[in-house]
Amino acid sequence: MAISSRRPGAATVLPLLLVVGLAACDGDDSSTSADPSTDRGTPSNSQSPGSSGADIPIDKVVFIVKENRTFDNLFGRFPGADGATSGRRSDGSRVPLTRAPDAYPHDIGHDFFSGLISVNGGKMNGFDRIPGGADGSPYTQYRRADIPNYWRYARRFTLADRMFSSMYGPTIPEHMYTVAATSGRIVSNRLEPRGPRDYCKDAKERFDRLRHHPKLMEWEAKVRIRRIKALLEQVQACVDVDTIFPELEERGISWKYYGHPNQFHNAMQAIDEIRNTERWKNVVTPDEFTRDARSGDLPQVSYVLPPVQYNDHPSHPERGICIGENWVVRQMNAIMEGPDWERVAVFLTWDDFGGLYDHVRPPAVDDMGLGPRVPLMVISPWAKPGHIDSTTYEFSSFLAFLERRFDIPPLTRRDKIANDLYKAFDFDQEPLDPLILEERPEVPARNRVQCKLDS
Repeated sequence: MAISSRRPGAATVLPLLLVVGLAACDGDDSSTSADPSTDRGTPSNSQSPGSSGADIPIDKVVFIVKENRTFDNLFGRFPGADGATSGRRSDGSRVPLTRAPDAYPHDIGHDFFSGLISVNGGKMNGFDRIPGGADGSPYTQYRRADIPNYWRYARRFTLADRMFSSMYGPTIPEHMYTVAATSGRIVSNRLEPRGPRDYCKDAKERFDRLRHHPKLMEWEAKVRIRRIKALLEQVQACVDVDTIFPELEERGISWKYYGHPNQFHNAMQAIDEIRNTERWKNVVTPDEFTRDARSGDLPQVSYVLPPVQYNDHPSHPERGICIGENWVVRQMNAIMEGPDWERVAVFLTWDDFGGLYDHVRPPAVDDMGLGPRVPLMVISPWAKPGHIDSTTYEFSSFLAFLERRFDIPPLTRRDKIANDLYKAFDFDQEPLDPLILEERPEVPARNRVQCKLDS
């Protein structure tokens, strides 16, 4: 059984257990807006001028989704982008964003409620109040020398500095937005973090689902955590949402989801329409991606999740961000050296804020989000070169792009209003050459692996 997000009667919800939050974290009643100059508007489905649909020279679309970074954490110092090098704490003080480590010593809260607390009604000053945030870990960022190849991609192609996570967090529901423009109101990862991760195949596994309430957005703006937690109910970790994949199949458009079938952050395990149908055969390991890219066998639509050791999660115990950056270089080199380069669009992003600081207030489009800003790079021979795209995007924009390209109707209100990413491209320009990069040397360091800093 599964939860229905927009088709009443499509499925029966398992018996629900109301969960009342015990943590006290209500903010004060005041809610000051962020500087208007840092909020450039909500998604509006504003179509960019020029070619649309099948007229564009893009046949293959690749979405690479990594983990837990904000724009300020990776690109806050990038020239010309809207980045910050200092941040606000909850006491009103401003602190510098110190140099981020290759891997963080501990995790930082990045669940739905940590997102609400961090955003703090738009003040963007609650990051020190979330779990793991008191020691200043959120207030850190990388220099170019720490992530030189990410910066090289951003300099050559298009960097978006108004890409937001679709909701306040965390991983699994954010990934659902990338394929369904909704999470079915799920706001948690699997509640039991230990043991097998069977999702739809284990009726005992649960998610937190947030019920509707007419005052929910008001409570979110005022950070009324107790009141919001009282709306939680536990449901089976198998969600009945309509994904983009049946629409692609109906039009004869090939697709694969490259993500380890039993890996925690592969949300396809938790979507009934995929896990419990023949579509599950399209979920393959990410190791197949480079082979398909080099041989010209990529499907028309690819979603790619890196293996966990390469996903850029800040607190991975053995590997840090430079190892994850090397993995991206391998994927991009395979695409650029393969036969499809001139007809490919790659969207490289990160799935949630990871508890890390960002200064830009996310637009409030509904009671799920948007959440804190995340990085997005658009890598394609047709991407505007060296361009900073300040259009408001979110993960539903991926679907808006596919829907415009392949003439598919919107799945939900989210992808209907989302900007479709066409503004990142110039289909009249001379196609950009591939950017073949070298992986950075990896060296052992205290029972872990890291890279030498770029000179």
